[in-house]
Order: sequence, then structure tokens, then C-alpha cells
Amino acid sequence: MGVLARGMSDHETRAAAMDDAAVDAFLREQGTGVLSLADGNEAYAVPVSFGYETGRALFGFYTFGEASKKQRFAEHTDRACLTVYDVDEQTDWKSVLAFGPLTELGQESWDDIGELISDNAWTPDLSGVGARRLSITGYELDIEEVTGLQGDSA
Repeated sequence: MGVLARGMSDHETRAAAMDDAAVDAFLREQGTGVLSLADGNEAYAVPVSFGYETGRALFGFYTFGEASKKQRFAEHTDRACLTVYDVDEQTDWKSVLAFGPLTELGQESWDDIGELISDNAWTPDLSGVGARRLSITGYELDIEEVTGLQGDSA
């Protein structure tokens, strides 16, 4: 039996598992999510934009200056989690969790990943950064496990 959501009167909200094709389509149509990283017992979640093809998600981490907390956490994370979701209303939502190791990509990979990122990733306007030193490092999440749920009203 589903759990009655607050504010709903006579119907229940249930979650239904998404099959592999639905998960794949959802990740292709989305371009933003939250990447969760860990360094020992300290967690760090980063809003990201990503490129996607079956089995992998690609990110560019922007770095301002010398130190990068994102890069430090990425180096220490054995298994990252990418959370991607879309909510229209209480019964119309989707959520996907993708798990796997992160790999830093070299500059020679940018032609390949740049195209995938351009296909569905969102890129912020960084024109206001001005004279600050800005660099970007590419990462790949090798998706070893993925789960997806979607709203299902009864």
C-alpha cells in the first residue's frame, strides 16, 4: 500500500521502478543533478551538469584559483553517486541514482566528452568571473549500478 502524501485527499502516491530503457532515456533528457562524493567520513554534494551516454556520465569541474574542494573529494571517493530527478507534481516525478567510480580525464579526451556534454548538459554563464583564474577538469562516472523510480498514482 502506498503512503498518503501530505495535501492529497483521496488517492495514494506510489513509486514504480523504472526499467533500463526508461532510466537511459531519462538520463539522456536531463542535464543536471547532484554528485555526492566522500572523503573518509566527510560527505560533499556538488550540483553538476553532465553529458551522458549509456554506462557513463561526464562532468566538467570548474576551478577558481589553486585549491579545489571538488577535486580533492573526487580523488578520495571510491564510489560516487549521481542523483538526477525531475518533479512536476506529487504523482508526476522521476528519480535516478547512478553509482560508480570517478576517473579524472586528460585533455586528450575533451573532443569526445565535449560533444557529449554539449548534447544535454547545461553550462553556466561564467562571463562575470572576470580576471580570476578559471580552469576546468573533466571527470567520468563509470556507472556500475543504477536505480530509477517514478511516481505512480493509484
